[in-house]
Amino acid sequence: MFASLTSLSYHRERTMTSTQLRTGIPRIDELDQLKQAETYRGPSDFNTAFLRRHHDALKGYGKHWGNDPFKLWSRRWEYPFVAQRILDFAQRPENIGRRLTVMDAGSGVTFFPYYICEKVPSAQFVCVDYDPTYTPMFDAINRTEPSPRVRFVRASLQKLPLRDGELDAIACISVLEHTDNYGQIIDEFLRVLRPGGLFVLTFDVSLDGKFTLPIPQAQELLQTVRGKFQVDDGRDLVSELSHAQDAGVLTSDHVRQTEPELLPWTFPVRVYKAAHDLMTGKGWTAGFRSRTIFCCSVTKPAT
Repeated sequence: MFASLTSLSYHRERTMTSTQLRTGIPRIDELDQLKQAETYRGPSDFNTAFLRRHHDALKGYGKHWGNDPFKLWSRRWEYPFVAQRILDFAQRPENIGRRLTVMDAGSGVTFFPYYICEKVPSAQFVCVDYDPTYTPMFDAINRTEPSPRVRFVRASLQKLPLRDGELDAIACISVLEHTDNYGQIIDEFLRVLRPGGLFVLTFDVSLDGKFTLPIPQAQELLQTVRGKFQVDDGRDLVSELSHAQDAGVLTSDHVRQTEPELLPWTFPVRVYKAAHDLMTGKGWTAGFRSRTIFCCSVTKPAT
């Protein structure tokens, strides 16, 4: 039953979309093309309906992180990328009909795990974050969702309360750049993933080198990932990172000029950040962060 439902849902999604979103740093023209595809419209429409249904539960979250996660400059690419990789993983022959346990690492409280659960009836999600205020939000959402398969666990990513090999897949969306020890976190991800398990990673790359992750540190992160996992499409992750400053790539600088409302650094946050940056020796930044994003998926070796 799980296999037939999963296949039907996935086939409908796949026949309406373009080729798989590319590993590495997205280009502006690729984002423009994505917006016309079901790969984008599916999660975007689900998110809109989810926000409408759970407006009251998410009020507190919106005050801190914005009311609409899809209206952040980089998430328009990141959410479709991660969703597509997980949906593809669910359709691998060894996974059809299997109950898949997925972790959203540093989850916040968003539509994303519920969207995947709708598309993959055999999926269940463990959302992990450190913020205790998320617990009542998830409780309120799960009371009204028709078949909740999403649970929240308050924990540090450096020490997950999960068994070895308990997970089939991990999604980590723009989180590791905000952590102090990503090497320890990646080792922990490796521990809780089963052999053959999927790890989908996205993170911000600092283009001016003033904030996380500057390019040299991003290279180290990708070298760590490459040394412990198999890259799904065989691309050289570090070589892909070398395109960070190419003309035409998607950056916060481009969005600042074209759609500034999609940036998270708005008044009064920018005023605070600008003052903090000045006092910590970074010069006058006006509270702005010059960034691009990197996206990839890798698999834990079978042995």
